[in-house]
Amino acid sequence: MAFTRSGRMWAAANCAALASAFFAVLASAGCASGRPAPPTPQARSTPPSPSASPAGSLRSLAARTPPSPSASPAGSLRSLAARYLAIAEPANHKLDIEVDAYHDNARGILAAAEKALRAEAATERRFDRQLAAISFPPAIEATARALIRVNEIRARLTLKQAAARSIPALLAFTATHNAADAELEAQVHVIRSELSLPPPSES
Repeated sequence: MAFTRSGRMWAAANCAALASAFFAVLASAGCASGRPAPPTPQARSTPPSPSASPAGSLRSLAARTPPSPSASPAGSLRSLAARYLAIAEPANHKLDIEVDAYHDNARGILAAAEKALRAEAATERRFDRQLAAISFPPAIEATARALIRVNEIRARLTLKQAAARSIPALLAFTATHNAADAELEAQVHVIRSELSLPPPSES
């Protein structure tokens, strides 16, 4: 069926009215159901500073705490000196007794003199082992090793003298033994100086 002009005009007017009403509904629906406002961003929390953490507090406390006297170089040196004296003084006392026994018998009783010499060598080597067990700083360690080398030479010489078959042969080692003693005493003076100890007693 064909529309008349007036019918088409009415239909067009009605369509326009319906379209306007439809868009008005959509517009009002859109306003009523608009997008929700974006959430308000929360303020960022400030991370704790390192000094506020337990580890930071410990580091700060450690930095303010002075080192103990035992950890100081002077304290360590005193400790090493005490350890040195703890082995040197008993060894020197024992050697004094053994050297006296040698001199008492060197010109008369060969067996007793040789026994005293073997005791000397055993005391010297025991001291060397004890000295080697102490951990010194590098400079003092070098002196300690030099002392041990010289003392080992003297111990071998002492044992060689103890194997003499006569009193004249025994006494023939006197000059060589005295030279070994002097070289050892020089090393002892050096290590005692490095440990801030006085020279050994000459008595």
